[in-house]
Amino acid sequence: MSGRFRLGIVLRLREMAEETARIELGRAVDAHQRALGEVQSAQGRAGQELSWLSGLQLDRTAAGDLQTAVFAVASAQRAIVSAQERLGRATDGLFEARQKLADAQKQREVVERLRDRFLANERRASDHRESMAMAEIASNQHALRMARRRE
Repeated sequence: MSGRFRLGIVLRLREMAEETARIELGRAVDAHQRALGEVQSAQGRAGQELSWLSGLQLDRTAAGDLQTAVFAVASAQRAIVSAQERLGRATDGLFEARQKLADAQKQREVVERLRDRFLANERRASDHRESMAMAEIASNQHALRMARRRE
């Protein structure tokens, strides 16, 4: 099995790993966007609940309605905290996916450089063989000419 063939296989595997890392990064970006949307939605809901509570405090309102509004605000605030925690996990996942992609790209580039060096070495070796063959031919032709002159 030639070195070129093995490097080709390794390079293809590295390209596949890089593509997988790109897909995972796309998923992480989507998860981050969804988490960000959840935080914004939870903050919007909390704003609405606070407005409702503020409006109840200005009017003559039954204690039960005030208590319901307070519970709704507390629930909305817990939803914000929960959404922010999910956003934090999604952000961590996004950074991890970016790092995996960067690592996969570096690994692919290393194999590409190895392949390029191998191909350059093969070309140099081939060029050297050709120049040696040409030198051998020239040497033989020279020897034949010298032998003919002696005759």
